[in-house]
Amino acid sequence: MAISDKPANRRAVPSNTDIGELFVRRFNVVSIYVVVLLLLAAAIVWSGIKTAEEVQQYHQDYKTLQDMKKQERKLQVEHQRLLIEQQTFSATPQIASRAVAELGMYSPTLKDKLIIQPGVATALVPVVTEDSEEDMSDVIGPRASTDISPEEPATEAGQ
Repeated sequence: MAISDKPANRRAVPSNTDIGELFVRRFNVVSIYVVVLLLLAAAIVWSGIKTAEEVQQYHQDYKTLQDMKKQERKLQVEHQRLLIEQQTFSATPQIASRAVAELGMYSPTLKDKLIIQPGVATALVPVVTEDSEEDMSDVIGPRASTDISPEEPATEAGQ
């Protein structure tokens, strides 16, 4: 065999060889660095894109939330208005039923009503006959405007 610069045993490592040189010879380190740098660049680009997408999604969700809050406020106002309206309409029958039940009040009939004319100190009381309750042309004489009892005669009311 001829003497050459190559060692006879490929596994034999000279003692003065650096580990970096071993990697260069064994794995062709230049291509590994390029691959690692490309992977890092791809990861940076990918994370930037994902961050931009997440920020965009956050803005859309925030806008949706604000729109829903506005709608909630409008619905609360409408609900309050409807509650007030419901209380207004339900109060009238309650008042009427309690007035009849507890206080013994009743709606006045035609003979219980007194007609008062503006500018006149006396009032005219309608006479209601059994034949026609709607005919109010017959009138008893004048009475004092403060006297509202229909049972008293007209002569006593003026005194």
